[in-house]
Amino acid sequence: MIDMHNHVLYGVDDGAQSIEDSVEMLFKAKEIGFSGVVLTPHYMCYQNFTSPVAENKKRYETLKKILARAGLELDLYLGSELLYEYKLVDLIDKEEFTTLAGTPWFLVETIRHGGTATGVQNFMHKLKEKGYKAILAHPERYDFVQEDPNVLLDFMKSGVLIQCNYLSLVGYYGEPSRHTLEILLKHHMVQLMGSDAHQVEGYERYPEARAAGVSLVGEEEWNRIMCRNPELLIKNEGGIAVNPIPCTEEVKSSVIGRTFF
Repeated sequence: MIDMHNHVLYGVDDGAQSIEDSVEMLFKAKEIGFSGVVLTPHYMCYQNFTSPVAENKKRYETLKKILARAGLELDLYLGSELLYEYKLVDLIDKEEFTTLAGTPWFLVETIRHGGTATGVQNFMHKLKEKGYKAILAHPERYDFVQEDPNVLLDFMKSGVLIQCNYLSLVGYYGEPSRHTLEILLKHHMVQLMGSDAHQVEGYERYPEARAAGVSLVGEEEWNRIMCRNPELLIKNEGGIAVNPIPCTEEVKSSVIGRTFF
């Protein structure tokens, strides 16, 4: 397995705060079965999570040396998680953030509450014009996806891959996110899964999430999302199947929060 989304890189965002935190998380990732971890620190202008690539590389190299000295066989890669802001298109060539593991793929998130698909889709179109590709991070957590999961069909039609957080399956982000991810999985709308781990708990709960996921889609599909597709993406070989099934379930909003009936 390769973890495509996490906040293991220390001291740059709201994830690991120290080298010790990072190392603890990486050892746990290896223990539960990950063979590789793509470090994806936030790039969020409004929260000042804007550590440039040059600084991230220094910390990445430090972690690699620590793992080598410890004899831990775990491949590390470097990337970023971009919070969609249209002006970021102008920063792509300025070493402020990077694609995943040197591939053409950017990991992109948007605001969870009150956002729409249109803005982030336009941003992804601009990335495509510059020769890049986009992965939408944890859409099960966004209002507009919880209200209508089929909004993701347009993303996928334009070449965007969908990455969800396995912790959503255990209710880590609340019931709407959990139920939405179940719908997305059952309708083959997920190509990649990540931990989005900010601390070691994000890896400790993987077995619980795996059990929930396998019960929904079976071993073969779970392994495709967790193992085969991440490997294909890291190698930039193509071949990731995108065959979603439109959701026909009626989606309603309750007065106390979005829920599905």
